[in-house]
Amino acid sequence: MRAAAILALALIAAALPAHAELSATAHFANPTERYGHGALGPGHEFESLRITVRRSTGDGKGLFSGATNLTYDLTLGPDLVWEDTAPRVMDLDGDGVPEIIVVQSSLSQGSRLIVLTLDKGKPVLAVDGPFVGERNHWLSVIGAGDLDGDGRPEIALIDAPHRLGKLVIYRYLRGKLTEVGRGGDVSNHHYGADHALGGLRDCAQQPEMIVASFDWSRLVALRLSPDGRVTRRELGADTSPAAFDAALSCKI
Repeated sequence: MRAAAILALALIAAALPAHAELSATAHFANPTERYGHGALGPGHEFESLRITVRRSTGDGKGLFSGATNLTYDLTLGPDLVWEDTAPRVMDLDGDGVPEIIVVQSSLSQGSRLIVLTLDKGKPVLAVDGPFVGERNHWLSVIGAGDLDGDGRPEIALIDAPHRLGKLVIYRYLRGKLTEVGRGGDVSNHHYGADHALGGLRDCAQQPEMIVASFDWSRLVALRLSPDGRVTRRELGADTSPAAFDAALSCKI
């Protein structure tokens, strides 16, 4: 994908003043039925990703002077949709500028991972991962952060959580996605649900990915080591939403 070929931006443009601090929120808009995959249930494939950027401005000496909101609609062409539980907004690389992590799907080539960032307050493409290569093949994001403790951010996802259950971990660095880890036989999503379960936790040790075994018989914690190995630890037989919540709260 290149932004000019994919994204039609409807925006209110303004130059960033000095000493502006940026934050952002994002949500999907304009549901569409042109893909019809249904992995997230009816009405959960979208034409548009709506990003609101908030500029809090000051004089550079800690004095706040005001805030301005700018809204951008990133609307896809007829062969693509946004297909995700929700866009994730976070400062992934620690540079003070938020990124937006989201899954996009092609009507013919299935899903891929997209990372957007802000350039002078305006959303731009940071990197796009490869399409999986076939229709109705979805990627479910687990979460993002420094998973192996080396100071560099990773993004973890499950490739086809309903029929393959393959863990894939990418490192995001300098606008590139590099695969650094793989695992298998896990899931975090029931077909037709509009949300995923699990995510990332840090219980005063190394961050862990909380998922289910592929058959949903066990709750599982995964860790990424600096050499790319993924280790697996079972947390119990309860895979209810309450058990996932307890695991994310470090109670089990």
